[in-house]
Amino acid sequence: MVLKRTLLAMVVLLGAGIGAGKWLWRSGPPAASPPAIAVDDYSNIHPADYVGPQACAKCHEREYEQWWEHPHRKMNQDASPESVLGDFTGKRIEYGSGHVVFEQQDSQYFMSLFEGDRLARRYQVTRTVGSTIEQMYIGLQTHGPEPDNHAVYSVEGKLPFGYWLERGSWLPELYFDSDRNPEASEPQTMTADIHGIHRTLKWDQTCIYCHNTYPYQHRVAFGEGTGFPMASFDIAGGESAVSQWGLTTPEKLVTLGISCESCHFGGREHVENRRESRYVPTSPQLKIRGDVPTTAAAATESAFVINSLCSQCHCAKISQYPNGAGTWNSREGLDLTSSACSSQLKCTDCHSPHEGRRHGGLLETSQIINRCVQCHPQYEKEDQRLAHSRHAATTDVNCLDCHMPKIVQGLADAVRTHHISSPTEPSMLSRAAPNACNLCHLDRSVRWTVTELNKGWGSQLNVELSWLREYQEGINEPLGHVWLKHRFPVIRLIAATAYSRSPLGATELPRLLEMLNDPQAVNRMFALFAVERILGRRLTAEEYVPTAATTTRQQQVDALLKRSTELLPP
Repeated sequence: MVLKRTLLAMVVLLGAGIGAGKWLWRSGPPAASPPAIAVDDYSNIHPADYVGPQACAKCHEREYEQWWEHPHRKMNQDASPESVLGDFTGKRIEYGSGHVVFEQQDSQYFMSLFEGDRLARRYQVTRTVGSTIEQMYIGLQTHGPEPDNHAVYSVEGKLPFGYWLERGSWLPELYFDSDRNPEASEPQTMTADIHGIHRTLKWDQTCIYCHNTYPYQHRVAFGEGTGFPMASFDIAGGESAVSQWGLTTPEKLVTLGISCESCHFGGREHVENRRESRYVPTSPQLKIRGDVPTTAAAATESAFVINSLCSQCHCAKISQYPNGAGTWNSREGLDLTSSACSSQLKCTDCHSPHEGRRHGGLLETSQIINRCVQCHPQYEKEDQRLAHSRHAATTDVNCLDCHMPKIVQGLADAVRTHHISSPTEPSMLSRAAPNACNLCHLDRSVRWTVTELNKGWGSQLNVELSWLREYQEGINEPLGHVWLKHRFPVIRLIAATAYSRSPLGATELPRLLEMLNDPQAVNRMFALFAVERILGRRLTAEEYVPTAATTTRQQQVDALLKRSTELLPP
């Protein structure tokens, strides 16, 4: 059954285009598979095939140095004074019906959750997750109401609070991503909810698979649509072989964090036998279906190979927009695979895989645009691109703004979707989902947008009566207003961020201030970022505390609304 589930998940997610989202499900019969072809005795997926990054450093010193500074290396680390970046100096924060203390004892780090003055639970940090914008923590419970033999004391799980590095503040885990349920409004329930996070999010069942390096055979056993679609392979021994390969466990890791062999596969053949590295899973137990390049030169030019490598980890199962695009980061690989350019565009066309200190190794915009016109030579010249975009050169609008708009919740900002599509996508417009046009033209209605798309680009769109369900009769209302009150929380988040970049932000400040009491915790954080960007300063703790009880926050928001005009910079 393991293999059957794996193959089904791969076909649906990577063959059919997208997976199941909260809004949409598309599926279809898998394409007929080409005959399998045998490979030689080369092996790079089994534990004995992995040699570790230090072996790579002997010949690839520059790449090793880049990796050492790369955020990938620090995705998971053992807790130590060098890796732990949160404030564990006895910092105390109030939350729900109690408070939390973050402290260090010798070289160990603890989170202690109190209900009133009573210690309810204490967690010891064992590992860190992330190192740039925010840092989350993995750990073990060391004190709690459960009996001593309970698994909570021996199974590592995600801890209930994370640290926002730039802001220097502790926040509950649900304040960091938009796929969490709304925060409870009653203090006792708020406290009760955070006690369950450690038991629910177990490190060795979730985080371990995308934040660390391990033999690829364990990813085959894990399945779930990650990495190379296993529909491209026949496995000798079938289901029984996969079950023997087993899931990964901490002791099976090659390294904590992402290291060389996460992307290059096991290097033993290359290091010990001087055979050329292969960028596809290879083993005498696998037979490759179809024309999958195996040489390094061909593989690095293959969109299928490179995108499959990246989608090993950038494949989160998250909420999706009506067109199949993910709503928050970590799904970039699958989003690109399901988009219009998937057969030609590689992740490495826009990102340098070894250089991660600048926005994930992102190349300059001009370089990325040059890659676009390789497949679209009719827009090679600037005047041709301007004519197509129908935007003056002074507006600084480019291909990415229209075809990869910023509709994804990143760590601290809205970032570009990797599901490359057209602004004329009917499923997005009909469901009041974010569209590229109105992210800038927030003061225009969807009716205006449809008219302009029909007039300027020959679209044949019509505003249908069925659209009213999502627009709540706001077909003629500024779409920014519609988005700020949308029933799907992430759209409110995207709208707030768009206003913070817009000249309209100051005018709409009262609407953004009201969002500071949004029931979705992460929305309050992004509304706070938007307000502060417009004001040009941070709100003080006396002005606003995002973790305060609902009634307290509302009092703070009411006070800010009364001062909204004077809050704005002169």
